[in-house]
Amino acid sequence: MGKALFSTIYLLILALSFACKNSQKDPVKKPNVLLIFTDQQNVNMMSAAGNPYLQTPAMDNLVSKGVMFTQSYCTSPVCAPARSSIISGKMPHETGVEWNGDEMREDILNAGDIFRNAGYKTIWAGKWHLPESYPQRAASKQKEIRGFDLLPFWNPENKTWMLGAETDPPLTEAVVNFLKDHDKEQPFFLAVSYHNPHDICFYARKDGWFAEGDSLLEIRYYGFEYRLPDVIGTHPDQVENLPPFPSNFAIDPNEPEFIQQKRAFHNEYGLETKLANQEFTEKEWRGYYYAYCRLTEMVDIEIGKLLKALEDYGFDKNTIIVFTSDHGDGAASHKWAAKLSLYEESSKIPLIISWNNKIQAGKTDNSHLVSQIDILPTLCDYAGINSSAQFTGKSFRPIIENENADWRSYLVVELADFKPDSLRKGRMIRSADYKYNVYSLGMNNEQFFDLKNDPGETLNLINDSTYQDEIYRHKMQLKEWISQSNDTFGY
Repeated sequence: MGKALFSTIYLLILALSFACKNSQKDPVKKPNVLLIFTDQQNVNMMSAAGNPYLQTPAMDNLVSKGVMFTQSYCTSPVCAPARSSIISGKMPHETGVEWNGDEMREDILNAGDIFRNAGYKTIWAGKWHLPESYPQRAASKQKEIRGFDLLPFWNPENKTWMLGAETDPPLTEAVVNFLKDHDKEQPFFLAVSYHNPHDICFYARKDGWFAEGDSLLEIRYYGFEYRLPDVIGTHPDQVENLPPFPSNFAIDPNEPEFIQQKRAFHNEYGLETKLANQEFTEKEWRGYYYAYCRLTEMVDIEIGKLLKALEDYGFDKNTIIVFTSDHGDGAASHKWAAKLSLYEESSKIPLIISWNNKIQAGKTDNSHLVSQIDILPTLCDYAGINSSAQFTGKSFRPIIENENADWRSYLVVELADFKPDSLRKGRMIRSADYKYNVYSLGMNNEQFFDLKNDPGETLNLINDSTYQDEIYRHKMQLKEWISQSNDTFGY
Protein backbone atom coordinates (compact mmCIF):
# COMPACT_ATOMS: atom_id res chain seq x y z
CA MET A 1 0.00 0.00 0.00
CA GLY A 2 2.83 2.37 0.87
CA LYS A 3 4.56 1.92 -2.48
CA ALA A 4 1.28 2.21 -4.39
CA LEU A 5 0.36 5.41 -2.55
CA PHE A 6 3.84 6.81 -3.17
CA SER A 7 3.58 5.96 -6.87
CA THR A 8 0.17 7.62 -7.14
CA ILE A 9 1.41 10.80 -5.45
CA TYR A 10 4.51 10.81 -7.64
CA LEU A 11 2.42 10.50 -10.82
CA LEU A 12 0.11 13.30 -9.68
CA ILE A 13 3.10 15.57 -9.08
CA LEU A 14 4.45 14.76 -12.54
CA ALA A 15 1.06 15.47 -14.10
CA LEU A 16 0.73 18.79 -12.31
CA SER A 17 4.27 19.74 -13.27
CA PHE A 18 3.58 18.88 -16.90
CA ALA A 19 0.35 20.89 -16.86
CA CYS A 20 2.10 23.91 -15.37
CA LYS A 21 4.87 23.77 -17.96
CA ASN A 22 2.33 23.46 -20.75
CA SER A 23 0.34 26.40 -19.43
CA GLN A 24 3.54 28.47 -19.39
CA LYS A 25 4.41 27.48 -22.92
CA ASP A 26 0.88 27.90 -24.28
CA PRO A 27 -0.79 30.85 -22.50
CA VAL A 28 -4.25 32.02 -23.49
CA LYS A 29 -3.75 33.71 -26.85
CA LYS A 30 -4.75 37.36 -27.02
CA PRO A 31 -7.48 38.07 -29.54
CA ASN A 32 -6.77 40.11 -32.62
CA VAL A 33 -8.87 43.23 -33.09
CA LEU A 34 -10.19 44.41 -36.45
CA LEU A 35 -11.94 47.77 -36.46
CA ILE A 36 -13.65 48.46 -39.79
CA PHE A 37 -15.41 51.71 -40.39
CA THR A 38 -16.86 53.57 -43.30
CA ASP A 39 -17.38 57.30 -43.79
CA GLN A 40 -20.88 58.83 -43.76
CA GLN A 41 -22.99 55.67 -43.51
CA ASN A 42 -26.18 55.93 -41.51
CA VAL A 43 -27.72 53.14 -39.49
CA ASN A 44 -30.30 52.26 -42.16
CA MET A 45 -27.78 51.73 -44.96
CA MET A 46 -27.63 47.94 -44.69
CA SER A 47 -29.95 45.31 -46.06
CA ALA A 48 -29.69 43.60 -42.65
CA ALA A 49 -31.30 46.74 -41.20
CA GLY A 50 -34.35 46.15 -43.41
CA ASN A 51 -33.45 48.50 -46.26
CA PRO A 52 -34.89 47.02 -49.50
CA TYR A 53 -33.05 49.43 -51.82
CA LEU A 54 -29.55 48.01 -51.46
CA GLN A 55 -27.73 44.73 -50.86
CA THR A 56 -24.84 44.56 -48.38
CA PRO A 57 -23.90 40.87 -48.04
CA ALA A 58 -20.59 41.52 -46.24
CA MET A 59 -22.15 43.71 -43.56
CA ASP A 60 -25.06 41.29 -43.30
CA ASN A 61 -22.55 38.48 -42.76
CA LEU A 62 -21.12 40.34 -39.78
CA VAL A 63 -24.63 40.77 -38.41
CA SER A 64 -25.27 37.03 -38.71
CA LYS A 65 -22.10 36.29 -36.73
CA GLY A 66 -22.42 38.90 -34.02
CA VAL A 67 -24.52 41.56 -32.33
CA MET A 68 -26.04 44.53 -34.17
CA PHE A 69 -27.10 47.61 -32.24
CA THR A 70 -29.85 49.69 -33.82
CA GLN A 71 -29.88 52.51 -31.24
CA SER A 72 -26.27 53.49 -31.89
CA TYR A 73 -25.09 57.08 -32.23
CA CYS A 74 -22.04 59.05 -33.24
CA THR A 75 -20.74 61.63 -30.76
CA SER A 76 -20.84 64.37 -33.39
CA PRO A 77 -22.20 64.24 -36.96
CA VAL A 78 -18.94 65.30 -38.61
CA CYS A 79 -15.76 63.36 -39.43
CA ALA A 80 -12.93 64.47 -37.15
CA PRO A 81 -14.84 64.89 -33.88
CA ALA A 82 -16.50 61.49 -34.29
CA ARG A 83 -13.22 59.79 -35.18
CA SER A 84 -11.52 61.28 -32.12
CA SER A 85 -14.21 59.60 -29.99
CA ILE A 86 -13.84 56.21 -31.67
CA ILE A 87 -10.13 56.04 -30.89
CA SER A 88 -10.23 57.61 -27.41
CA GLY A 89 -13.53 56.69 -25.74
CA LYS A 90 -14.13 60.38 -25.02
CA MET A 91 -16.48 63.09 -26.28
CA PRO A 92 -15.27 65.69 -28.82
CA HIS A 93 -15.28 68.53 -26.28
CA GLU A 94 -12.91 66.35 -24.21
CA THR A 95 -10.57 65.33 -27.05
CA GLY A 96 -10.20 68.93 -28.25
CA VAL A 97 -11.60 68.00 -31.67
CA GLU A 98 -14.90 69.83 -32.08
CA TRP A 99 -14.40 70.75 -35.75
CA ASN A 100 -12.61 69.25 -38.74
CA GLY A 101 -9.02 70.47 -38.73
CA ASP A 102 -8.59 70.33 -34.94
CA GLU A 103 -5.77 68.27 -33.46
CA MET A 104 -6.42 65.82 -30.67
CA ARG A 105 -5.07 66.64 -27.23
CA GLU A 106 -1.64 65.08 -26.76
CA ASP A 107 -2.33 63.93 -23.21
CA ILE A 108 -5.14 61.59 -24.28
CA LEU A 109 -4.23 57.98 -24.96
CA ASN A 110 -5.61 56.60 -28.21
CA ALA A 111 -6.39 53.00 -29.16
CA GLY A 112 -2.94 52.58 -30.71
CA ASP A 113 -1.18 53.67 -27.52
CA ILE A 114 -3.31 51.38 -25.37
CA PHE A 115 -3.05 48.22 -27.47
CA ARG A 116 0.63 48.74 -28.32
CA ASN A 117 1.42 48.99 -24.62
CA ALA A 118 -0.39 45.66 -24.21
CA GLY A 119 1.89 43.91 -26.71
CA TYR A 120 -0.16 44.34 -29.87
CA LYS A 121 1.06 45.29 -33.32
CA THR A 122 -1.06 48.35 -34.06
CA ILE A 123 -1.74 49.38 -37.66
CA TRP A 124 -3.80 52.17 -39.16
CA ALA A 125 -4.96 51.59 -42.73
CA GLY A 126 -6.88 54.20 -44.70
CA LYS A 127 -8.50 57.51 -43.86
CA TRP A 128 -7.42 59.25 -40.65
CA HIS A 129 -8.76 62.84 -40.60
CA LEU A 130 -7.15 63.91 -37.29
CA PRO A 131 -6.40 66.37 -38.75
CA GLU A 132 -5.01 65.10 -42.08
CA SER A 133 -7.30 62.83 -44.06
CA TYR A 134 -4.36 60.77 -45.33
CA PRO A 135 -0.97 61.30 -43.63
CA GLN A 136 0.70 59.22 -46.36
CA ARG A 137 -0.27 61.74 -49.01
CA ALA A 138 2.80 63.65 -50.18
CA ALA A 139 1.12 67.01 -49.58
CA SER A 140 0.13 66.17 -45.98
CA LYS A 141 1.90 67.97 -43.17
CA GLN A 142 1.10 65.21 -40.68
CA LYS A 143 3.22 62.17 -41.61
CA GLU A 144 2.72 59.88 -38.62
CA ILE A 145 -0.03 58.70 -36.28
CA ARG A 146 1.00 58.27 -32.66
CA GLY A 147 0.55 54.71 -31.49
CA PHE A 148 0.09 53.24 -34.97
CA ASP A 149 2.15 52.03 -37.89
CA LEU A 150 0.77 53.40 -41.14
CA LEU A 151 -0.02 50.80 -43.80
CA PRO A 152 1.07 52.06 -47.25
CA PHE A 153 -1.61 51.45 -49.85
CA TRP A 154 -1.44 54.09 -52.58
CA ASN A 155 1.01 56.29 -54.45
CA PRO A 156 1.64 59.28 -52.14
CA GLU A 157 2.19 61.52 -55.15
CA ASN A 158 -1.40 61.13 -56.34
CA LYS A 159 -3.01 64.55 -56.09
CA THR A 160 -6.63 63.85 -55.25
CA TRP A 161 -7.11 61.24 -52.47
CA MET A 162 -10.71 62.48 -52.51
CA LEU A 163 -12.83 59.65 -53.91
CA GLY A 164 -13.48 56.36 -52.17
CA ALA A 165 -13.89 54.84 -55.63
CA GLU A 166 -10.16 55.47 -56.05
CA THR A 167 -8.76 54.83 -52.58
CA ASP A 168 -10.88 51.97 -51.21
CA PRO A 169 -9.88 49.15 -53.63
CA PRO A 170 -6.10 49.63 -53.18
CA LEU A 171 -6.66 49.95 -49.43
CA THR A 172 -8.32 46.52 -49.37
CA GLU A 173 -5.49 45.03 -51.40
CA ALA A 174 -2.89 46.37 -48.97
CA VAL A 175 -4.78 45.04 -45.94
CA VAL A 176 -5.17 41.61 -47.55
CA ASN A 177 -1.41 41.50 -48.16
CA PHE A 178 -0.76 42.51 -44.56
CA LEU A 179 -2.90 39.63 -43.30
CA LYS A 180 -1.17 37.23 -45.68
CA ASP A 181 2.28 38.09 -44.31
CA HIS A 182 1.52 38.79 -40.65
CA ASP A 183 3.13 36.61 -37.98
CA LYS A 184 0.25 34.87 -36.21
CA GLU A 185 2.19 34.76 -32.95
CA GLN A 186 1.75 38.52 -32.43
CA PRO A 187 -1.78 39.83 -31.91
CA PHE A 188 -2.78 42.83 -33.98
CA PHE A 189 -5.05 45.83 -33.61
CA LEU A 190 -5.89 46.74 -37.19
CA ALA A 191 -8.06 49.74 -38.04
CA VAL A 192 -9.31 49.79 -41.62
CA SER A 193 -10.92 53.13 -42.42
CA TYR A 194 -12.76 53.22 -45.75
CA HIS A 195 -13.73 56.38 -47.60
CA ASN A 196 -17.12 55.49 -49.09
CA PRO A 197 -20.04 56.14 -49.11
CA HIS A 198 -18.62 59.65 -48.59
CA ASP A 199 -18.52 60.15 -52.38
CA ILE A 200 -22.21 61.04 -52.09
CA CYS A 201 -21.03 64.57 -51.22
CA PHE A 202 -20.05 65.09 -54.85
CA TYR A 203 -23.55 64.31 -56.06
CA ALA A 204 -24.97 67.27 -54.15
CA ARG A 205 -22.10 69.47 -55.30
CA LYS A 206 -23.09 68.74 -58.91
CA ASP A 207 -19.93 66.78 -59.56
CA GLY A 208 -22.53 64.08 -60.17
CA TRP A 209 -25.61 64.70 -62.31
CA PHE A 210 -28.66 63.18 -63.93
CA ALA A 211 -28.99 62.17 -67.54
CA GLU A 212 -32.34 60.55 -68.22
CA GLY A 213 -32.30 57.55 -70.52
CA ASP A 214 -28.88 56.08 -70.95
CA SER A 215 -27.11 57.09 -67.74
CA LEU A 216 -28.57 57.68 -64.31
CA LEU A 217 -25.54 59.04 -62.54
CA GLU A 218 -21.96 59.88 -63.29
CA ILE A 219 -19.36 61.32 -60.94
CA ARG A 220 -16.36 63.24 -62.14
CA TYR A 221 -13.65 64.67 -59.92
CA TYR A 222 -10.23 65.92 -60.98
CA GLY A 223 -10.40 63.88 -64.15
CA PHE A 224 -11.54 60.68 -62.46
CA GLU A 225 -14.85 59.41 -63.84
CA TYR A 226 -17.15 56.49 -63.20
CA ARG A 227 -20.79 55.57 -63.65
CA LEU A 228 -22.36 53.94 -60.61
CA PRO A 229 -24.47 51.41 -62.56
CA ASP A 230 -21.34 50.29 -64.42
CA VAL A 231 -19.45 49.79 -61.17
CA ILE A 232 -22.20 47.79 -59.48
CA GLY A 233 -23.39 46.11 -62.65
CA THR A 234 -26.98 45.05 -62.10
CA HIS A 235 -28.93 47.99 -60.71
CA PRO A 236 -31.62 49.95 -62.57
CA ASP A 237 -30.41 52.74 -64.80
CA GLN A 238 -33.73 54.42 -65.48
CA VAL A 239 -35.21 57.33 -63.57
CA GLU A 240 -38.56 55.57 -63.11
CA ASN A 241 -36.78 52.85 -61.11
CA LEU A 242 -35.47 55.22 -58.45
CA PRO A 243 -36.38 54.59 -54.80
CA PRO A 244 -39.37 56.59 -53.54
CA PHE A 245 -39.12 59.60 -51.25
CA PRO A 246 -38.57 58.77 -47.58
CA SER A 247 -41.71 59.12 -45.48
CA ASN A 248 -40.16 62.09 -43.65
CA PHE A 249 -39.05 63.91 -46.81
CA ALA A 250 -40.88 67.16 -45.98
CA ILE A 251 -39.34 70.05 -44.04
CA ASP A 252 -41.00 71.27 -40.85
CA PRO A 253 -41.97 74.92 -41.57
CA ASN A 254 -41.28 75.74 -37.90
CA GLU A 255 -37.85 74.12 -37.90
CA PRO A 256 -35.34 75.91 -35.63
CA GLU A 257 -33.72 78.93 -37.25
CA PHE A 258 -30.31 77.39 -36.58
CA ILE A 259 -31.16 74.55 -38.99
CA GLN A 260 -32.92 76.76 -41.53
CA GLN A 261 -29.79 78.87 -41.82
CA LYS A 262 -27.83 75.86 -43.03
CA ARG A 263 -30.30 75.39 -45.86
CA ALA A 264 -29.97 79.03 -46.89
CA PHE A 265 -26.29 79.88 -46.97
CA HIS A 266 -22.92 78.26 -47.46
CA ASN A 267 -20.38 78.24 -44.69
CA GLU A 268 -17.35 76.09 -44.03
CA TYR A 269 -19.56 73.03 -43.61
CA GLY A 270 -22.95 72.25 -45.05
CA LEU A 271 -22.52 73.10 -48.72
CA GLU A 272 -24.28 69.89 -49.75
CA THR A 273 -27.51 70.68 -47.92
CA LYS A 274 -27.56 74.25 -49.19
CA LEU A 275 -27.06 73.19 -52.81
CA ALA A 276 -29.57 70.35 -52.57
CA ASN A 277 -32.29 72.57 -51.13
CA GLN A 278 -31.74 75.31 -53.69
CA GLU A 279 -31.10 73.25 -56.82
CA PHE A 280 -32.45 69.69 -56.56
CA THR A 281 -35.55 68.62 -58.41
CA GLU A 282 -37.61 65.85 -56.82
CA LYS A 283 -35.98 63.38 -59.22
CA GLU A 284 -32.55 64.50 -58.05
CA TRP A 285 -33.52 63.93 -54.42
CA ARG A 286 -34.52 60.39 -55.34
CA GLY A 287 -31.30 60.05 -57.31
CA TYR A 288 -29.35 61.21 -54.29
CA TYR A 289 -30.74 58.34 -52.28
CA TYR A 290 -30.14 55.91 -55.14
CA ALA A 291 -26.51 57.00 -55.40
CA TYR A 292 -26.08 56.71 -51.64
CA CYS A 293 -27.24 53.09 -51.81
CA ARG A 294 -24.88 52.30 -54.69
CA LEU A 295 -21.88 53.86 -52.95
CA THR A 296 -22.65 51.85 -49.81
CA GLU A 297 -22.71 48.70 -51.91
CA MET A 298 -19.34 49.61 -53.38
CA VAL A 299 -17.69 49.75 -49.96
CA ASP A 300 -19.49 46.57 -48.92
CA ILE A 301 -17.71 44.78 -51.78
CA GLU A 302 -14.36 45.86 -50.29
CA ILE A 303 -15.38 44.73 -46.81
CA GLY A 304 -16.34 41.35 -48.27
CA LYS A 305 -12.83 40.92 -49.69
CA LEU A 306 -11.35 41.83 -46.31
CA LEU A 307 -13.48 39.30 -44.42
CA LYS A 308 -12.60 36.58 -46.93
CA ALA A 309 -8.89 37.26 -46.41
CA LEU A 310 -9.41 37.02 -42.65
CA GLU A 311 -10.73 33.49 -43.17
CA ASP A 312 -8.23 32.51 -45.88
CA TYR A 313 -5.27 33.32 -43.63
CA GLY A 314 -6.70 31.80 -40.46
CA PHE A 315 -7.49 34.89 -38.41
CA ASP A 316 -11.27 34.56 -38.30
CA LYS A 317 -11.40 32.27 -35.25
CA ASN A 318 -9.70 34.63 -32.82
CA THR A 319 -10.43 38.13 -34.06
CA ILE A 320 -12.84 40.57 -32.48
CA ILE A 321 -14.47 42.55 -35.30
CA VAL A 322 -16.21 45.88 -34.87
CA PHE A 323 -17.94 47.50 -37.82
CA THR A 324 -19.22 51.07 -37.63
CA SER A 325 -19.09 54.48 -39.34
CA ASP A 326 -17.97 57.92 -38.23
CA HIS A 327 -21.40 59.54 -38.78
CA GLY A 328 -24.50 59.25 -40.92
CA ASP A 329 -26.05 61.15 -43.81
CA GLY A 330 -29.38 62.90 -44.24
CA ALA A 331 -30.27 60.54 -47.11
CA ALA A 332 -33.01 62.95 -48.32
CA SER A 333 -34.99 62.77 -45.06
CA HIS A 334 -36.11 66.30 -44.08
CA LYS A 335 -34.60 67.26 -47.45
CA TRP A 336 -31.20 67.01 -45.78
CA ALA A 337 -28.03 66.05 -47.62
CA ALA A 338 -24.82 64.98 -45.90
CA LYS A 339 -24.10 65.43 -42.20
CA LEU A 340 -24.04 68.22 -39.57
CA SER A 341 -27.55 67.55 -38.32
CA LEU A 342 -29.01 66.15 -35.11
CA TYR A 343 -31.73 64.38 -37.07
CA GLU A 344 -31.58 60.61 -36.72
CA GLU A 345 -30.30 59.93 -40.25
CA SER A 346 -27.14 62.00 -39.73
CA SER A 347 -26.56 61.06 -36.09
CA LYS A 348 -27.20 57.30 -36.00
CA ILE A 349 -24.56 54.87 -37.20
CA PRO A 350 -24.26 51.13 -37.79
CA LEU A 351 -22.52 49.28 -34.96
CA ILE A 352 -21.82 45.54 -35.08
CA ILE A 353 -19.47 43.45 -32.95
CA SER A 354 -18.55 39.79 -33.51
CA TRP A 355 -16.08 37.24 -32.15
CA ASN A 356 -16.31 33.60 -33.15
CA ASN A 357 -17.89 31.49 -30.36
CA LYS A 358 -17.22 34.25 -27.80
CA ILE A 359 -19.99 36.73 -28.66
CA GLN A 360 -23.55 35.65 -29.34
CA ALA A 361 -24.25 35.36 -33.07
CA GLY A 362 -27.24 36.74 -34.91
CA LYS A 363 -28.47 39.01 -32.14
CA THR A 364 -30.09 42.43 -32.71
CA ASP A 365 -30.23 44.88 -29.81
CA ASN A 366 -33.05 47.37 -30.39
CA SER A 367 -33.18 48.92 -26.94
CA HIS A 368 -29.81 49.85 -25.45
CA LEU A 369 -28.42 53.29 -26.27
CA VAL A 370 -24.79 52.93 -27.35
CA SER A 371 -22.27 55.50 -28.50
CA GLN A 372 -18.92 55.68 -30.24
CA ILE A 373 -17.34 56.43 -26.87
CA ASP A 374 -18.21 52.84 -25.89
CA ILE A 375 -16.23 51.14 -28.67
CA LEU A 376 -12.71 51.41 -27.23
CA PRO A 377 -13.62 50.45 -23.64
CA THR A 378 -15.53 47.45 -25.03
CA LEU A 379 -12.52 46.28 -27.05
CA CYS A 380 -10.26 46.68 -24.03
CA ASP A 381 -12.73 44.68 -21.94
CA TYR A 382 -12.88 41.75 -24.37
CA ALA A 383 -9.10 41.81 -24.92
CA GLY A 384 -8.45 41.80 -21.17
CA ILE A 385 -6.59 45.11 -21.19
CA ASN A 386 -6.61 47.19 -18.01
CA SER A 387 -5.63 50.59 -19.34
CA SER A 388 -4.83 53.69 -17.31
CA ALA A 389 -6.92 55.67 -19.80
CA GLN A 390 -9.99 57.35 -18.34
CA PHE A 391 -12.91 56.62 -20.67
CA THR A 392 -16.11 58.64 -20.76
CA GLY A 393 -17.79 55.70 -22.50
CA LYS A 394 -18.15 52.24 -21.04
CA SER A 395 -17.95 48.66 -22.23
CA PHE A 396 -21.17 47.30 -23.66
CA ARG A 397 -20.02 43.73 -22.99
CA PRO A 398 -22.34 43.46 -19.94
CA ILE A 399 -25.48 44.16 -22.01
CA ILE A 400 -24.35 41.69 -24.68
CA GLU A 401 -24.01 38.95 -22.09
CA ASN A 402 -27.08 39.98 -20.05
CA GLU A 403 -29.72 42.19 -21.64
CA ASN A 404 -30.97 43.13 -18.17
CA ALA A 405 -27.60 44.44 -17.00
CA ASP A 406 -27.46 48.00 -15.71
CA TRP A 407 -26.95 50.53 -18.51
CA ARG A 408 -27.27 54.25 -19.22
CA SER A 409 -30.68 55.90 -19.43
CA TYR A 410 -29.60 58.56 -21.93
CA LEU A 411 -26.77 59.60 -24.22
CA VAL A 412 -25.62 62.91 -25.70
CA VAL A 413 -24.57 63.96 -29.22
CA GLU A 414 -22.66 67.18 -29.85
CA LEU A 415 -22.86 69.54 -32.83
CA ALA A 416 -20.42 72.30 -33.77
CA ASP A 417 -21.11 73.28 -37.36
CA PHE A 418 -19.00 76.35 -38.21
CA LYS A 419 -15.55 76.88 -36.72
CA PRO A 420 -15.24 80.63 -37.49
CA ASP A 421 -18.35 81.13 -35.36
CA SER A 422 -17.53 78.92 -32.39
CA LEU A 423 -20.78 79.90 -30.66
CA ARG A 424 -22.79 77.91 -33.21
CA LYS A 425 -23.38 74.66 -31.35
CA GLY A 426 -26.11 72.20 -30.50
CA ARG A 427 -26.74 69.27 -28.20
CA MET A 428 -29.00 66.24 -28.43
CA ILE A 429 -30.05 64.15 -25.46
CA ARG A 430 -31.62 60.81 -26.36
CA SER A 431 -33.53 58.66 -23.86
CA ALA A 432 -35.37 55.39 -24.39
CA ASP A 433 -38.40 56.94 -26.11
CA TYR A 434 -37.66 60.63 -26.55
CA LYS A 435 -35.17 63.06 -27.95
CA TYR A 436 -34.48 66.68 -27.02
CA ASN A 437 -32.38 68.99 -29.24
CA VAL A 438 -31.28 72.49 -28.29
CA TYR A 439 -29.26 74.98 -30.35
CA SER A 440 -27.16 77.87 -29.09
CA LEU A 441 -28.46 80.49 -31.50
CA GLY A 442 -31.61 81.51 -33.36
CA MET A 443 -35.37 81.51 -32.89
CA ASN A 444 -37.34 78.36 -32.02
CA ASN A 445 -34.09 76.80 -30.86
CA GLU A 446 -35.53 73.60 -29.31
CA GLN A 447 -36.97 70.35 -30.63
CA PHE A 448 -38.60 67.46 -28.78
CA PHE A 449 -39.61 64.23 -30.49
CA ASP A 450 -41.53 61.17 -29.34
CA LEU A 451 -39.43 58.62 -31.22
CA LYS A 452 -41.53 55.68 -30.10
CA ASN A 453 -44.56 57.05 -31.96
CA ASP A 454 -42.77 59.31 -34.46
CA PRO A 455 -39.45 57.69 -35.47
CA GLY A 456 -39.19 59.97 -38.51
CA GLU A 457 -39.17 63.12 -36.33
CA THR A 458 -42.01 64.75 -38.24
CA LEU A 459 -43.72 66.45 -35.27
CA ASN A 460 -41.86 68.81 -32.95
CA LEU A 461 -43.61 68.59 -29.56
CA ILE A 462 -41.64 71.29 -27.75
CA ASN A 463 -44.76 73.38 -27.13
CA ASP A 464 -47.15 70.49 -26.49
CA SER A 465 -48.42 70.74 -22.91
CA THR A 466 -48.82 66.94 -22.75
CA TYR A 467 -45.04 66.47 -22.87
CA GLN A 468 -43.85 69.28 -20.58
CA ASP A 469 -42.82 66.95 -17.74
CA GLU A 470 -40.72 64.85 -20.12
CA ILE A 471 -39.20 67.95 -21.70
CA TYR A 472 -38.23 69.28 -18.27
CA ARG A 473 -36.71 65.91 -17.34
CA HIS A 474 -34.57 65.90 -20.47
CA LYS A 475 -33.41 69.46 -19.87
CA MET A 476 -32.32 68.51 -16.36
CA GLN A 477 -30.50 65.43 -17.67
CA LEU A 478 -28.64 67.58 -20.18
CA LYS A 479 -27.61 70.00 -17.43
CA GLU A 480 -26.44 67.04 -15.39
CA TRP A 481 -24.37 65.78 -18.31
CA ILE A 482 -22.82 69.21 -18.95
CA SER A 483 -21.80 69.49 -15.31
CA GLN A 484 -20.41 65.95 -15.01
CA SER A 485 -18.46 65.97 -18.29
CA ASN A 486 -17.24 69.59 -18.13
CA ASP A 487 -19.02 70.22 -21.41
CA THR A 488 -18.43 73.61 -23.03
CA PHE A 489 -21.99 74.06 -24.23
CA GLY A 490 -23.58 77.18 -22.80
CA TYR A 491 -26.96 76.08 -21.52
